[in-house]
Amino acid sequence: MSNVAIVTDSNSGITQAGGRELGVYVLPMPFMINEETFFEDITLTQEEFYERLAENADVITSQPSPE
Repeated sequence: MSNVAIVTDSNSGITQAGGRELGVYVLPMPFMINEETFFEDITLTQEEFYERLAENADVITSQPSPE
């Protein structure tokens, strides 16, 4: 019998800690701030992310622009 795992990415809203509690593997999505690459909830917390947004940092994600 094969093993089964539930996997999602961090855009799901499930944090790394939440994933551990639920038994879900959360793949951190990459994004760039001022040309530096970060991984959501791994190398930059959500609080730090919103602080940088408030500072008008140049943020680029893998998501298409709504514009």
